[in-house]
Amino acid sequence: MITPLQVSPLRSSLHALAPMGLGTPDVESLVSYYCRLAVSHATTTDELGRFVAQAMRLELAPEFDWHARQLSGLRDAAMSWSSALSALTGVAGLDGLTFLPWREVIAQNGRSLVASGQYCPLCFAEDLQQARKPYFRLAWESSQSTVCHRHGTQLRQQCPSCARTNIRHAAAVVVPGWCTKCGEFLGRAIEDPIPQADVGALWKARQIAQLVAAQHSLTTQPCRASMLRAVEQIMAAMDGGQAAAFARRHGLGKSTVHHWLKGPGTPKLDVSLSIALHSGLSLVHLLTGDLSNWTPPTCNAQLALPLELPARPDRAPARQLDWGDIEQQLQAILQLPEPIPVLEVARRLDVEARQLYLRANRLTRELGARWVSYARSRRDLRLAVIGPHLEAIARDVLAEGKSLNRREVAKRISPEMLASVPRLDAVLKDVQVRMLAEQGACGSGTAH
Repeated sequence: MITPLQVSPLRSSLHALAPMGLGTPDVESLVSYYCRLAVSHATTTDELGRFVAQAMRLELAPEFDWHARQLSGLRDAAMSWSSALSALTGVAGLDGLTFLPWREVIAQNGRSLVASGQYCPLCFAEDLQQARKPYFRLAWESSQSTVCHRHGTQLRQQCPSCARTNIRHAAAVVVPGWCTKCGEFLGRAIEDPIPQADVGALWKARQIAQLVAAQHSLTTQPCRASMLRAVEQIMAAMDGGQAAAFARRHGLGKSTVHHWLKGPGTPKLDVSLSIALHSGLSLVHLLTGDLSNWTPPTCNAQLALPLELPARPDRAPARQLDWGDIEQQLQAILQLPEPIPVLEVARRLDVEARQLYLRANRLTRELGARWVSYARSRRDLRLAVIGPHLEAIARDVLAEGKSLNRREVAKRISPEMLASVPRLDAVLKDVQVRMLAEQGACGSGTAH
């Protein structure tokens, strides 16, 4: 029986930076956290991306651009990178720096994030005044936010000093708050007054700000079925249950509404904002399906026709994970005599490995470290057994004047033994280097 391995206290591979503004409308974006993490390690954003990908065994395209991955968005890239950074920093819950908590109730098609980044100069100025490092807010990432929810000023995409755009992405080193082109502070005082926002844009910005503030205190993940039930109730109360009238109100096609209610569709964020505005709801209440205190606006009251809504097949409710129970199971797995990899643990618990790193970070990292130590000891044991055979084969190959490579070794060893050697090319290189060193030592000794 293999005895349980003793694992030393975990140390994170990357600095355990604390996210800024958690639980507030000014919560930091994952893009900002990623940039600050690169600066704290005195490395470039590209180098950090390659390190994270290598450590987590992620595939990177040759033309990989970290800023094109929508790190703070709703898609799988946000899930993969937030969980990877949680695993490497030891900071759990970094998906809270993205819009991932709302991915079930906001359509992922279309561009929900701004392309080149935007910022509020007054927020940057206040960061410095309050002895706080400037950082990019998650609310600024949304394409529906065009103004600052606090100052009511237009968000900027240009540097006030050099007037260049794309000042957040087009550089190897990004320090939030400073232009990557000219190096000037983006929150400095400027002579021209910053234009004030219109009322509609300010309302949208505040809805997005409330959304990112609320996601830190969510007890359950917002569910598509609950949100669509709320939409049906709003449509019944304000439009007599008529999808066509509801669609006209929000500038949609009737088929789009049917695609939500009868098919797999989900409203886009701009449409949800329109529904919230016309119904007098907050965006948070709409997306969480909370109509407990809602009454239809009197100005939108319509004739209530006694029409029955078409029956809709029940959808399976979204699965709610009991993380207390999952952590107990992880504790039990840690006590098993033979370690198992994190991916196998996730399969047994029917949970994504990425979620384990985000929600049970410490236990998951302990499991990962235990497996790595165990796998390394097994590899060393196999090499100790097969090492003498490889050295004998290497001597024969080199004596014949041939190159020591996988093809030549495969001619002289069984496929089973060959398959049991991890990283064979690296092992052969080590053997060759050691043998050449021995020959050099012998030649030196003879000459002496």
